[in-house]
Amino acid sequence: MPINSNSIAKNTMLLYIRMIILMLVALYTSRIVFTALGVEDFGIYNVVGGVVVVLAFLNGTLSTASSRYIVVALGEGDKKHMSKVFFNVFLLNALLAIIIVVLAETVGLWFVCHKMQIPIERYNAALWVYHLSVITIVFNILSIPYNASIIAHERMKAFAYITLFDALAKLALAFIIQEIALDKLITYALLLMFIQIVDRIIYTRYCLRHFEETHLRYSVDKRLLKEMMQFMSWSSYGSFVSVGFTQGINILLNLFFGPAVNASRSIAVQIQNNVLHFINNFQTALNPQLMINTSSKNYMDVQKLLITGSKFSFYLLCMLGLPIISETHIIIKCWLGAVPDYAVSFCRIILVTSFIGTLANPLRSINQAQGDIKKFQLYECSVLLLIIPVSYMLLRQWEIPILVFYVHLAIELIAQFIRLAIVLPKINLSLNLYFKLVYVRILPVFILPMIPVLLINNTMNEGIYRLVINIFCIEISLGVLIYFIGLSGNERKYIKSMIKKKIHA
Repeated sequence: MPINSNSIAKNTMLLYIRMIILMLVALYTSRIVFTALGVEDFGIYNVVGGVVVVLAFLNGTLSTASSRYIVVALGEGDKKHMSKVFFNVFLLNALLAIIIVVLAETVGLWFVCHKMQIPIERYNAALWVYHLSVITIVFNILSIPYNASIIAHERMKAFAYITLFDALAKLALAFIIQEIALDKLITYALLLMFIQIVDRIIYTRYCLRHFEETHLRYSVDKRLLKEMMQFMSWSSYGSFVSVGFTQGINILLNLFFGPAVNASRSIAVQIQNNVLHFINNFQTALNPQLMINTSSKNYMDVQKLLITGSKFSFYLLCMLGLPIISETHIIIKCWLGAVPDYAVSFCRIILVTSFIGTLANPLRSINQAQGDIKKFQLYECSVLLLIIPVSYMLLRQWEIPILVFYVHLAIELIAQFIRLAIVLPKINLSLNLYFKLVYVRILPVFILPMIPVLLINNTMNEGIYRLVINIFCIEISLGVLIYFIGLSGNERKYIKSMIKKKIHA
């Protein structure tokens, strides 16, 4: 499959537009729902539904595995094999859904009934929410193969339209529960489940109409199922480690410093997540071509996609992350009204660590497409787990909260070298060439825009005017640096030709 830069650019733009609209609608919807339900019922819905989400922790792993096998099958171009892969992926999802239902209606239900603090007068409503949430998660799991097919075929327009329908339907639901006289919590959970089911039906119908392989034809392949389960087991190890060290950091901070420091970390993580959502849109558009070309062993194209994708992900993060790093204090102050202790320093170091994670994601996609993920997961995850014991030993010596985040940054750097050492030989790319084509170009783009920021911050008092001036200087500097240093000669030629086409169109 040849590289299609126009497709990546178009799909990225669609996903960005989708995300901006979804964020605005979601923020407004959350406000209305919170007002309509009240503090108690809103809390019950989130905590009870959260139990089901915890039980479905393999959901993300299964989504990764589904995407990997469907994309690879699509790259091979054998329709019969694609149909078999889809059926076995669906079968694996169905088996997981059954396991989750059994766990949810035994262990999970026991936990809700006997361990959770629920007001007695809202006990029945909480049970309704719980059972409806179980039904919802089952439909979500069964739709994973269909979602993966849409992304594999790069039909991002359909993906964007369906998710926009979902957001607008939830907004309408928020207005409905304001007016009804029935139990608002139960009605909200019931109608939300109905919206999720309608979403799943739309996804399924779209796939059945456009993709022949999504018509289920019985074709159990024990070897393929075994391979997918092995892939999932190592992928699950990665999910477990990710949850382990992120929650471990939270626990360490709580043990040594108390909940106030946890709140500061939570603020920093919320900012990080919102920034990374924008980068993930680009990488979502990039991944199908990256994985298809990897599975087809078109290594020259994979090298180009890896180098270009890594650089552009990094540049996008610079455009969003550097202004926040430069003016973290005023941004948090405008958002929350007050700035908790450590929130500024936590946010800055977490965002710097995110730059490494952005470069890691394309490497993970290539490794997943190769299929043999055992070595990658074992080495990467084992190193990342060191964050907790190393942080604990340092905190025992010096009780300084930010030490945890410096440890995280240092170990992420080590993990990145491990990822490169494992993945680059698979696509016949030398480490020296990768450094020359990626790191030599991105580091000046990351460092140099902060020089005028330091000068401005030393000569102006903090405020909105300084914030605007810093953002302007950073974005102008980034534009110039990316064009003249960050891009290769061929990339500059491509951009010039695209601009000329747009002007003469």
